[in-house]
Amino acid sequence: MRNQFALYRVNPLTSGKVLWHKTFEEVRDMGIPVRIELYRPYHLELLEKEEPVMEIWKQIENSAEVSDVLVLNQKGEISCFYINPDYPRRITGFLQIQTSGAIITTDTRDYEIEGYPGKWTTADDIIIDGQQFFLMEHQQFRRQAAMIVLDSYGKKVVEDCKKGFDRETKERLYRYIHESDSSIQKDQLRRLEFWQHFFENGTYERSWESGIEVNYDGIDGCVNHQKLDPGKSLKDIPEKPKKRRSVIRRLRQKQIEIAKKSGKPIPRYLEQQMVREKA
Repeated sequence: MRNQFALYRVNPLTSGKVLWHKTFEEVRDMGIPVRIELYRPYHLELLEKEEPVMEIWKQIENSAEVSDVLVLNQKGEISCFYINPDYPRRITGFLQIQTSGAIITTDTRDYEIEGYPGKWTTADDIIIDGQQFFLMEHQQFRRQAAMIVLDSYGKKVVEDCKKGFDRETKERLYRYIHESDSSIQKDQLRRLEFWQHFFENGTYERSWESGIEVNYDGIDGCVNHQKLDPGKSLKDIPEKPKKRRSVIRRLRQKQIEIAKKSGKPIPRYLEQQMVREKA
């Protein structure tokens, strides 16, 4: 994975123009959130190796302006820093990964965590390998109580977190991501095997006959080939209707039979009909 950093500058066409050249302390006192939608990127650079943020700041000190934001991506871990006159200040909430169904954000407050009393607020966040995690702090006891790391869906990832996103916590997050990726790959493999089996079996009849028939030669829409108990079978194709016989013709034939049996002469119109039919 590439290591790189990007610089963002206030976009004067947005409401973020009030942030221009404001120090970190001024922005904090004004209560203005620093969000990526108020900025625009103007510089991107690859890093040959991992470098501390202070070393990078020394390289860009002459070109960067106060109120710029430095976004650093090293080994998939993303950190954001507000450029201040003295040194870069780490900030949270600059980047927000939009996920469907997410319930936790950097602005979350009064959140209730199952199994823990009181209400919780987001104190910090971190992005690792495209997944965003949130450090939840107790709103009453603050840092006196152990903090909890949740994902964007509110799932508990790390409990009893006392020192924020320290090295130990990050290692646990990396293990969590690795285990999640492994479970997703296993689920995808199971799905692939299912559809492969369905593909090899072929048609719809095979999907429900393959586990019942003695062999695949007997798969034809009738389960198990039992004459006494045919089971589930496909609907028979309806036969074409036979040609209908004329009602008038059958009536005249009956009249002729009655006339012959009674010894009466056959009416002339019936004789003409018989001649036409024989012709």
